[in-house]
Amino acid sequence: MIQSLIEQKRALGVFVSEHELPDNLTAHQWALLEKVVTFLGPFEELTRKVSSSEAMAADVIPAVTVLQRFLSRETDDDHGIKTMKGTLAAAVRRRFSDVEEQPLYSIATLLDPRYKNLFFSNTNTAANAKEMLIRELLRSSREEENHDLHEPPVRKPRRDHASSSLDSIFDEIADEQAPVSLNRAQVGSTAQLETYLGETTIPRENKPLQYWAVNKVRFPTLAKMASRYLSAPCSSVDSERLFSSVSHIVNDDRNRITADHAEMILFIKKNLPLILPKST
Repeated sequence: MIQSLIEQKRALGVFVSEHELPDNLTAHQWALLEKVVTFLGPFEELTRKVSSSEAMAADVIPAVTVLQRFLSRETDDDHGIKTMKGTLAAAVRRRFSDVEEQPLYSIATLLDPRYKNLFFSNTNTAANAKEMLIRELLRSSREEENHDLHEPPVRKPRRDHASSSLDSIFDEIADEQAPVSLNRAQVGSTAQLETYLGETTIPRENKPLQYWAVNKVRFPTLAKMASRYLSAPCSSVDSERLFSSVSHIVNDDRNRITADHAEMILFIKKNLPLILPKST
């Protein structure tokens, strides 16, 4: 709205002078409006980014961190909008104060090769996010071990009744050491994570899912976790936009279309671009 007003600044000035209107914006007020538009530009940019159909939960923490860094910087152009800037900075801190404590956003950020652990507010929150991911990796490893039905259980050899009375204790101690193979799997997951975090991040314009499609052989455990967390959108905008698309399908000219056919058409509209090659 303010941008449109500034674009019509000259036309408004001519109209005011020709009709001798009593009130008009002063030069100082026009300058403030231009500062406001420049200042709100990053908010619009981030809003459009997180509202796109390709936005992920991993985009939330980096967006908040970048926005807080932007609001904390003092420039010569802040004169006249310092109060506005401080109010917005306080609102961002209040609304997103606990975002780094939520596993969905923290783990998704770590598993995004564009961000990893570089965009957390401090080293403590980055370390906490890493611990969340390690616990999730260990839990996933235990579930895979518990549900592994490919190998039959190992039969214990039948012992003679005359065997030593200490045999049961030997067996007990041996059974206590059985989880060693699981610990190795856990160590493997941790090693994958350390290697992954130690590598350079990919450019922000690259697609993280394509990265995991290529590197799933190197980091198989992390790739499975990434497919789970990087599939979560960061907002409901795209789903709401999809519901609004129904109004373009069911209208006055097609008011007798059945609900099943409307659902099929909407499904094709949403998913067909995913399989068709993009035109260059």
